[in-house]
Amino acid sequence: MSAAPDAPARRYGGPVSRQVKGLPSSSPGTVAVLTALITEGAQSRADLARSTGLTSAAVTKVVNPLTTAGYLREVGPTGTGGLGRPASRVEVVGDAAFVVGLKVTGSEVLGVLVDLSGHVRGVASQELETHEVEHVLDVIVEVTEKLCADPEHASRLRHVGIGISGGVDDTGLVSYSHFLGWHGVRLAPLVHGRLGLPVAVDNDVRALTAGERWFGAGVGRTSFAVVTVGAGIGCALSYQGQLLAGVHGVSGELGHLPVAGDRPCHCGGHGCLDTVATTPSLLRDVEAVTGAPVATLEDAVALAADDERVAEVFRDAGHALGRGIASVVNLFGPQSVVLTGEGLVALDVIRESMRAGYVEQAYGQAIHAELIVRPLPFEAWAHGAATLALQAFLHGGER
Repeated sequence: MSAAPDAPARRYGGPVSRQVKGLPSSSPGTVAVLTALITEGAQSRADLARSTGLTSAAVTKVVNPLTTAGYLREVGPTGTGGLGRPASRVEVVGDAAFVVGLKVTGSEVLGVLVDLSGHVRGVASQELETHEVEHVLDVIVEVTEKLCADPEHASRLRHVGIGISGGVDDTGLVSYSHFLGWHGVRLAPLVHGRLGLPVAVDNDVRALTAGERWFGAGVGRTSFAVVTVGAGIGCALSYQGQLLAGVHGVSGELGHLPVAGDRPCHCGGHGCLDTVATTPSLLRDVEAVTGAPVATLEDAVALAADDERVAEVFRDAGHALGRGIASVVNLFGPQSVVLTGEGLVALDVIRESMRAGYVEQAYGQAIHAELIVRPLPFEAWAHGAATLALQAFLHGGER
């Protein structure tokens, strides 16, 4: 979800100011070849033809100008042995281009600098003092500048990707973000105006899913869902290589599935999964049964070992989460579901009830969907946003 890919950079005093340079071509063949090399590594031209479905002549037509432009290079042969001359391989030149991926939360902006091959080359973060749009923009700029303090990185920065919670449409409009209290913020053009770079903005869980599709648990899977547990409950679906985004930028709002009674939710609905299975709701319910404040989810998990009332809170949350995951599988039939997020620290105390809720609600063969529990560092969310930026760069500014 990009904004103004061809506009010249605006000089604002930081090291990121430059005229943005693109690829020699953003043809479907170019995108297919670069995607295969970024996600699968060095390949011979014959292997590229097989993996992309292009003819050998079409592969050469793509590879040659990319090599001349410095985006690809020839590397050693695939090995010795067998008949004939070993084929040389082609690989991406990581240093040829960089992107920045940013994860915006209610408390900070976390960023990663990623090279063209998808490797993280730097990490930076800065706390948010307020949720005012101008302040968040300032912090986005400052984190980007930290990541691009090296002039070589700054001169080759091509795109910025941002993941943010809430509804985000294909123009980069954040229609609603609960954690920031935003309504109708056109984030992509605002950031573009400050950085002078193409900007891709999407929901943070969809961004994380994009990263998993290219570099993580989604590699080699035709369809998978990502469910995140923590400050909120999120979900995104990848089907045949495409992310389900929704016409209005809203999709996969698992946290607002009504599976939890009639508790009022911040969204205005009742019985949302968010009201029982997020970290804030769990801490609230544990405090309610113990009569004492609980600082962290880890503290609440420790209490569950000796206090049956607390254990029951977690069982209820796990059961509701299992029903929610079953609903995702029933509706979309993904090959697998990746469960991640900081809320996994409670996995041991919700595992059994989550499984029971899933079995209770899953329909027919849906019960056999693979569940992948995948703890990820918080930087993975920013790397997902960087993946969006890489994809947008390959497509000439459009994702």
